[in-house]
Amino acid sequence: MTALSGEAFARDRTLLAQATSDAPPGGQMSTADAKATAKPRGSKAKAEAVTLDEAILRGLARSPRLKASQAAEAASRGERRQAGALLNPEVSFSKENFRAGKAYKVISPAQNVYGVSQRVEVGGKIASRERIAEEGVQIASLETRATALDLIRDITIAYAEAVAAEENVRLSAEQKELADDVLKSVSMRVEAAASPQIQRSRAEVERSAAAVALDGAKREREIARRALATLMGQVEADFKLDNKAFFTLSKPDAPEDPEGLKGNPDVLKLNPALEQSRARLELERANAIPDPLLSAGVIEIPSARDKAFVVGVSLPLPVFNANRGNIERARGELSRTEQENRRVALSLDADLARAGQQLENAYVQANTLKSRIIPSAQEAFSLAREGYGLGRFPYLEVLDAQRSLFAVKQQHIAALRQYHTARAVVERLTASHADDAANMLARSD
Repeated sequence: MTALSGEAFARDRTLLAQATSDAPPGGQMSTADAKATAKPRGSKAKAEAVTLDEAILRGLARSPRLKASQAAEAASRGERRQAGALLNPEVSFSKENFRAGKAYKVISPAQNVYGVSQRVEVGGKIASRERIAEEGVQIASLETRATALDLIRDITIAYAEAVAAEENVRLSAEQKELADDVLKSVSMRVEAAASPQIQRSRAEVERSAAAVALDGAKREREIARRALATLMGQVEADFKLDNKAFFTLSKPDAPEDPEGLKGNPDVLKLNPALEQSRARLELERANAIPDPLLSAGVIEIPSARDKAFVVGVSLPLPVFNANRGNIERARGELSRTEQENRRVALSLDADLARAGQQLENAYVQANTLKSRIIPSAQEAFSLAREGYGLGRFPYLEVLDAQRSLFAVKQQHIAALRQYHTARAVVERLTASHADDAANMLARSD
């Protein structure tokens, strides 16, 4: 699904550490980071690490949305089986002229009538129903595939958002720790009468703001993790996240070609939907043709100890109801389906173009932030902080550099999240994981 090599992950993380230069070596978390990402009391001592592929597999196995779609597909197969069934014949019995007067019995003696009748559907009604049902099975199957791909997209986006929330907590913890260090430095200068008291007040405000930001980041992390757990079919978010895929970017392909939509189940079901509407119109036209009722029977006359045979046919006269209203409705539904198909095709083309452009923009932005802007902001902050300690720069320079550094780091996390979100949308539109979804569905059964 999202195959990532360990070498690529290690290289990317090394570049990130070199770019920011404030991350602890070896990928180890600082004390503040560990506290920021600590699991709530009462959770398992060692939470289970869940990769993106494992999260998707769990979601496919447990999702009620997907199970409902599979149930609808099974129902469509039952409808197809029923569509070709013939009408049941009818049997009848009647006793005539019993307990009649003597004069009447002479003219028409008592008799028993045994009969069977069968209504015969003509005009292609059965064939039209079978065609409607067959197209319905194809549509239901494609909708199940679409639901699976939707679930893969949603879990991929939720996973990226959860990892981004984890990284925001880590970054907020670093920001608070740095604000504490700056406050100590400012306090020492104020106590030495080297800086005015207002600078310490500003540093205290920055530290309080960093604490508030850290608390908000933790809350956002909990929201993101619960959203992911819900898509995975879990109540508790008692798992760890693997952030390898989050920091691994691959250059997007050339601008997305609308031809890539050919494998999209939303596109594939347009033709079956149109054919189904045409079959419905043919069925309504066939329903305007009366179905004859054929009958045959035996008349038994007990008094004469004799029998006679009787056959008959009856045909409704379409005088008051020629099914014109249903034909008109089916014709309108056909026209609506044609226009709806055009709308869906145009909408998917636009969605693919937009998602492809967003993917490209996020990729460029994330790489630019990591390779150029973050190192520059880190260097500017280090110089401002060093210069302030030597009395060369005012405190506002340090404050501005600190804010700029963490702002661009937050932009980097946001760009990574946008990249994975846009990529998940593109892969959904192009049905890139159609085979993976089929395999995972087979494994989840």
